[in-house]
Amino acid sequence: MGYTHYWYRTKEIDANTFVKIKMDFERMLPALTEEGITLGNGYGIGFPILNGETILFNGPGAQGYEGMNFPRVMTVHPDEMPNEKGHHFEFCKTNRRPYDLAVAVFLLIAKHHLQDDLIIRSDGGKRDWKAAEQLYQRVLKDTILPSAIEK
Repeated sequence: MGYTHYWYRTKEIDANTFVKIKMDFERMLPALTEEGITLGNGYGIGFPILNGETILFNGPGAQGYEGMNFPRVMTVHPDEMPNEKGHHFEFCKTNRRPYDLAVAVFLLIAKHHLQDDLIIRSDGGKRDWKAAEQLYQRVLKDTILPSAIEK
């Protein structure tokens, strides 16, 4: 077990919306660096993978845990059925490692753009999301901070 963020989302995200999510996350990277958060690819090596088809990152070495993988089009197992809203389940276990801030702020960005097409749940409560919300508001002050966690 370990501290985890969970979400339910549509299988496919519109290409234009996905690019907006990616661009807002790219705007966040310098602020994350200022906070001492560095990111690599899914293994924490090199650079995060941010393109029109996937967003994949992890913290380097002991700063990371599981890779945060958010593809534009999910690969769904044939036996996996969506929930009643047509959403599929995903998660990222961060174990509260430093890159957890990047995962949380990324989910806030995605929630802003996807609205009801993304439902976020987390092992953390409101207090655990405070740093991500503050960073979101500081960098993306031109967008409305979404309510992240749904119970």
